[in-house]
Amino acid sequence: PSWHRGPPKNLGDAEHGKLKAEQWQSAIVFDLPVTLVKLWGVNSGGEKRKQKLAHSTMLLAMAIRWGTSHVTSTHHTQQYRKYMKAYLECIRDVFPGHSFRPNHHACLHIDEFLLRYGPMHGWWMFPFERIIGGLQKTITNHKLG
Repeated sequence: PSWHRGPPKNLGDAEHGKLKAEQWQSAIVFDLPVTLVKLWGVNSGGEKRKQKLAHSTMLLAMAIRWGTSHVTSTHHTQQYRKYMKAYLECIRDVFPGHSFRPNHHACLHIDEFLLRYGPMHGWWMFPFERIIGGLQKTITNHKLG
């Protein structure tokens, strides 16, 4: 769609570097689900594992959409938690030997922060990442001050 920027043109090239958090969000919420559906199909009778991976990606995308909404309500937090739990259960099903990390546990508490502090846009770190990105480009010749 015209409103979506899409991934960087040189994604995957060494000179591109790392994706910013906002680019990751866009990739997971839009680009990756669309690509997986095009590649693997939803009900195409393809390999079960691929279908489960596509489904887990959709669950993660839905959790992110609910969690990053500009509105916060009990309904929003319940939807976020429902999709995030379903995503983690799906991952456990696809990768039975996978050890979850602290981030996986922490994501189950984001709903509490949404209720306490309001929409995530008010307290996430994207603006600070932009500032840090700009500062990293500043030439200092490795000297402070």
